[in-house]
Amino acid sequence: MPFTITIGLLLSIIALSLWKFLSGGTGMVLLVKELRSFFFSPVAWVVLTLVMLLNGFSFTAALADLREGERSVTLTAYTFNSIQFWLAYFFIFPVITMRLFAEEQKLGTIETLLTAPVTTIQLLLAKYLAALSFYIILWLPSLLNFLLFQMNSTDNSASIGSLTGSYIIILLVGMFNIAIGCLASALTKNQLVAAMICFTFCLLHFLVGFILQNLPVSDVFRELVTYFSTQVHVRAFIDGLIDTRQLIYYMSFAILLLSITHHVLEFRKWKV
Repeated sequence: MPFTITIGLLLSIIALSLWKFLSGGTGMVLLVKELRSFFFSPVAWVVLTLVMLLNGFSFTAALADLREGERSVTLTAYTFNSIQFWLAYFFIFPVITMRLFAEEQKLGTIETLLTAPVTTIQLLLAKYLAALSFYIILWLPSLLNFLLFQMNSTDNSASIGSLTGSYIIILLVGMFNIAIGCLASALTKNQLVAAMICFTFCLLHFLVGFILQNLPVSDVFRELVTYFSTQVHVRAFIDGLIDTRQLIYYMSFAILLLSITHHVLEFRKWKV
């Protein structure tokens, strides 16, 4: 029951924010503008191409490995636990978020945006939702690979849960990491610095469970810190375990990071 109430509150906050964002049509205009800036940029197409290639290679390698004999894990688990997948994964967020606010500050257009007849929350959500939309688009080709495989598979009941869990956790972690990137981009006018901050914190959040494995710390502290490790969450969702606690965790921290970013932008607005 407490988890249900918490999820309800989080969804209410998200719905209220989206309603405020869409009211008057200004937010949608900003969102379309940001999406256009993504797809008019050659960097976006380079990232999309590289992610498709690496995901395709990871998927093909997993198929080849499974053909060698009986395996106790699904094709989804092989694909999303591969080195190729994680090599591509953590470079996505710095690339798609580093320019969101840092570029505006470098060009001097942030003052114009903050003093324009739009609210700060509309500006923030437009950039965040544009980055999140592009992030989702990055994974659609890989999802198509799995769907085609499922259609031609004779026994896919177990792998459907694994596939669903995998893409849910990819979405949740993406929401969280993009929020980190938004905050990093709002803190500096240097895109490279913003990218490094985003990459460092995303990677540390993922590896925190590994870092503590061989350190002389108490089991209670290790379990507490491991609870925040992305690697542990990914492993559970890939196994088909949809844990509502992780839904609360990633959504609440994404909202928290966006709230901090909002305060940073408001501070800059009052300085203008």
